[in-house]
Amino acid sequence: YIGEISPKKLRGFANSTSSFFWSLGKAVGQITGQRELLGGQSLWPLLMASCGLPALVQLVTLPFFPESPPYLLMHKGDLEGCKKAIRQLWGEGRHQAEIDDIMKEKATMKNTKILSVLELLKDPAFRWQLYMIVILTLTVQLCGINAV
Repeated sequence: YIGEISPKKLRGFANSTSSFFWSLGKAVGQITGQRELLGGQSLWPLLMASCGLPALVQLVTLPFFPESPPYLLMHKGDLEGCKKAIRQLWGEGRHQAEIDDIMKEKATMKNTKILSVLELLKDPAFRWQLYMIVILTLTVQLCGINAV
């Protein structure tokens, strides 16, 4: 959601920040799970319940956020809703260039065939990319970085 609602010039920053906070949360969870902190037998329920607080905050605040402008324009075809969401997220100003970019992306997606998983696996054009993704994923799982 953050990557979709951010302006084009901040999109890369927003996407990389979310992965940073994901990693930070994972590290904090591993640190607080140590026996000396919340990893003891009596404190385990508190540690397991601690993930409920951010979920509750998200559940309460999410209805106040507008829909993603690309979603409104590309999937629902709601140009006015898209403009309203952009004004709510980015403030007043000239945002026609962003709307034009979304329209170009929508036109590009119309001409693109969506492949099924089986078609993707059979297509030789994607074979090396799939090999690389599988190898990288296995390497990350087997290298021990989670233990660190």
